[in-house]
Amino acid sequence: MHYAQMPRKSLTKIDIKTFRDTFCQAAYELYVQDGYEAVTMRGVAKMLGSSPMMAYRYFDNKEDVFVSIRAMRFNDLAQALGDVNDTLSPVEYLRELGMAYAGFAHKAPDAYRLLYMIPIDPRNISQNGVKEQQRTKKILYEAACRLIDLGGSKGDPQLLAHTLWASIHGLVSLDLAGQLTQGANFNEIFPAMLDSVIRAEKNTSGKFSLLGEQHEESTLDASNG
Repeated sequence: MHYAQMPRKSLTKIDIKTFRDTFCQAAYELYVQDGYEAVTMRGVAKMLGSSPMMAYRYFDNKEDVFVSIRAMRFNDLAQALGDVNDTLSPVEYLRELGMAYAGFAHKAPDAYRLLYMIPIDPRNISQNGVKEQQRTKKILYEAACRLIDLGGSKGDPQLLAHTLWASIHGLVSLDLAGQLTQGANFNEIFPAMLDSVIRAEKNTSGKFSLLGEQHEESTLDASNG
């Protein structure tokens, strides 16, 4: 006797999103607990009590899962930066953005490592992931533009924003790796580093040199209120 195979139930957008979000959350919890390499599609499915093969209806592979998780965590980072009071003076606003960035890294070190320390093939990054990452870049870039415009500089705000990010990232990474053991801790180094990047160096003419451009000291001081 032959039985007709029942057609597979079509999935709604809500069904797909619900499963993907649940699977990603479980995968992230396993990652936090055991590390990236220990996470497998089978292990996540077992945690959820579902078939390993079912996961492949929603994701291509493990990296596809973590591409989605990274987009979620970039959204969290962008939200943390977006919560900074943008009515502050340009100097203080950029400084507070740096503090918020470092604060996110220390409050959610596993999320931070996933964003910046675990390699993901750029060809596999989803449009949503790119969008969320661009949000963080845009916030820093616009803050740098405000600071440059304040002094009437022809400097490059993209370079300033990238320099700020690279400096903060380097120090945060050293701290998370337990490598700040040379006599000064993160809380001592971080404010000084931010000031050196944002305010740059005061030269002998009494002006500030910001990425190759000069600004009157009084102009930047006024921005601090």
